[in-house]
Amino acid sequence: MSETTPPPRRGLRRILFSLLLFAALAAAGLLWQARSGGQAAVNKEATVAERTLELAAIELTRVAPRRLTETVRLSGSIDPVNWTVVKSEVAATLAEVLVREGQAVKHGEVLARFDTRDLAAKLAEKESNLAGARAQLVYAEKTRAKSLALRQKDIVAETSLDQAQSTWQFQQATVQAMTAQVEMARKALSDAVVRAPIDGIVAERTVNLGETLAVNTRMFSVVDLSRVEVTATVPADEVARLNPGQPVVLRVEGFGERTFQGTLARINPQARAGTRAIPVYVTVDNADGSLRGGMFATGDAVVAEADNAIALPPAAVRHDDRGDFVLTVVDGRLTRTPIRRCGVWARGELAQVEGLNPGDLVVTAPLPGLQAGQAVRVAGV
Repeated sequence: MSETTPPPRRGLRRILFSLLLFAALAAAGLLWQARSGGQAAVNKEATVAERTLELAAIELTRVAPRRLTETVRLSGSIDPVNWTVVKSEVAATLAEVLVREGQAVKHGEVLARFDTRDLAAKLAEKESNLAGARAQLVYAEKTRAKSLALRQKDIVAETSLDQAQSTWQFQQATVQAMTAQVEMARKALSDAVVRAPIDGIVAERTVNLGETLAVNTRMFSVVDLSRVEVTATVPADEVARLNPGQPVVLRVEGFGERTFQGTLARINPQARAGTRAIPVYVTVDNADGSLRGGMFATGDAVVAEADNAIALPPAAVRHDDRGDFVLTVVDGRLTRTPIRRCGVWARGELAQVEGLNPGDLVVTAPLPGLQAGQAVRVAGV
């Protein structure tokens, strides 16, 4: 029987060395892989931290100075400031009517004429009566003078002198009364010619040729459109902001985008019954006569103004423990820019601020997640 021979020790050592070398290489590979993965993670985190945020142009505003105005809304109807009603001042028959509605007239221009035959006859009668009264006064004056001379010589009684004196005084009064009647008759004859009392336009004609009118009958209305007035109403809680003299910008139905400049002239001291609205009165120069009575107007009374002001939407103004600020875009990054609030305009739609320069690019959209230092770019730029 043969006996197995054990392997030599040199071969065993080679096997052990190979195993150790393999294990060392495997460990080195795992360590390299771990280091590479960690560096990749760091690089990835850095990439995330430096990611650029894109903002739309509508979310930003380029700062520019502007004129700010605060207004109070009002509305009402238009009426002429000056207008008049022409009435008859004599009782007579119309012989002529020379104007029609819508016709422009000048002060003193003849509008109508009455038949003057009866008026002329009455004047002649009054003048004749006055002449008779004056003659009687002359006779009474002579009688009084004679009676006074005779009484001084004690030729006539005291009663005779008193009677002559009374007759003379009566005739004086009669002459004065007759003179007044003549003046009235002359005025009636003059009033038979009806004239325009103002420059304007005939708005109403209520008489016709041949009519016999009584005294104080309405004949014409004449309006002067060179200045008109808007009688508007304002809520009671807004009146405290109004004062006479403030400018008013008006828009009138039928004139499109055209505006008219007016001035707040007066404020009524009392609200209208059943409402909390207070009437105010706005005068408007209307030299071209384009505005007419009865038109409806809306407008804004300017109660406050600011020139070269910088204003932003309220959403653009932010606040932290250091105070108010806005986020501006400077060199591709958001920058905290401190500002100071100066007031609120446009019924709270604008905030006036100080601390910005013309041309600054401000984030005005309500984006609460933005932070100073973030990299940004504007879409389309």
